[in-house]
Amino acid sequence: MRSNVPPSIARAALLLVLSGTPSWSGPAADALVVVRSGSTRSVPVEEDLGYPAARATALAQALGYSWVGDRMRVGDDYVSFSAGSPFFSVGGDVYQLPNPAYRHDSQLMIPVSWALDWLPRMRSRRWRNMDGRLVERPSTTMRPPERDSWLVLIDPGHGGKDPGTVGVAGTKEKDVTLAVARRLAKRLREEPGIEVMLSRDRDTLIAFSDRPKMPQLRGKDAGPDLFISIHGNSMPKKPSSTRGFETYFLAVAKTDEARRVAMRENSALQFETATSSEDLEPLQFILSDLQSTGNLRESSLLATAVDHSMRSSLDAPARGVRQAGFLVLVGATMPAVLVEIGYLSNRQEEKLLRSSSYQAKIADALADAVVSYLAEYGRRVWSSYHSCCYPLPRDGELRLLQRPLQREPAVRPRCRRDRAGP
Repeated sequence: MRSNVPPSIARAALLLVLSGTPSWSGPAADALVVVRSGSTRSVPVEEDLGYPAARATALAQALGYSWVGDRMRVGDDYVSFSAGSPFFSVGGDVYQLPNPAYRHDSQLMIPVSWALDWLPRMRSRRWRNMDGRLVERPSTTMRPPERDSWLVLIDPGHGGKDPGTVGVAGTKEKDVTLAVARRLAKRLREEPGIEVMLSRDRDTLIAFSDRPKMPQLRGKDAGPDLFISIHGNSMPKKPSSTRGFETYFLAVAKTDEARRVAMRENSALQFETATSSEDLEPLQFILSDLQSTGNLRESSLLATAVDHSMRSSLDAPARGVRQAGFLVLVGATMPAVLVEIGYLSNRQEEKLLRSSSYQAKIADALADAVVSYLAEYGRRVWSSYHSCCYPLPRDGELRLLQRPLQREPAVRPRCRRDRAGP
């Protein structure tokens, strides 16, 4: 990973799990633990009056807020506390805490319950109380892109010294994924309003954490609107009769089979670090908190669109939409899926995956899914933002947004007000 790039969500989460940091069992009696931007901060807690409280300035700093005078600036709002009173105000609203704020050594002390109870309840899109620790959700607010086209990032799995799985006849996963990705990119570039980028366009190794943000690493101001990672599957024993395609989105695995696939793909981390795939298993329990509910829902819808399109185009068993903890998807803050296009451990399917005609069929199916999904995605993003930022679309615009085969993304200027809240 490049030294001038901030650590990704995936890397930060992995370090938290594998380091000496305690698990999510709750804060120590003398500290409030805040996890923000991939880093853990401990705010000293005192119990002078019999309940835990923290210094206002230290708490604000740990939360990433500013303390101005006797008020904490939380996004666009100011939160005002009064020593000796359990009441505090936010704008024109007044709330009550179980215990009052107070002064100690000229410092205003804020009850910890404000951070652990009020913030996750009233600022739920940013904060969550996880077993007594205050955890910041990454910003994954969906909003219309600032440019005139959608940017689709295609990720050919593996590469370089990481061959991925190797088929019965010696076919390397990295070669198949790159061939399909190139065909998909060519196909999508023929569509109006869609810009395409490959995370790799040759046989080279790209770190998991760098793949979803490749546009920014290559100098683009904005990240991709869509992320598709292409992979080939395999059974532990070769040859195998198992065939077919399956599509994944990021969430905790529900089946042993999904977990096995994720562990196999995640084992490629060994080519980046000394970490083994077995060490990644503790990561699963925090994956559901790394993306907002809306982003997970969109990723699920994208996976469904891919599954539907491939069912219609390929003469292969459809193994459905699944969820698992793929590291390559952890750092994606946009709708993202991982597609297992077939089994290289099956002699017949390996032969198909090597053929240019079958690769073209897969690319066409994926392209159709992207075009169809973006038409619906644009309509959903537009409808969720027009009420706060824009006038309602004209009849002609609305028809474009509702017509999946139009293949023209509906884009609007970025909303000035972040509805996700601070």
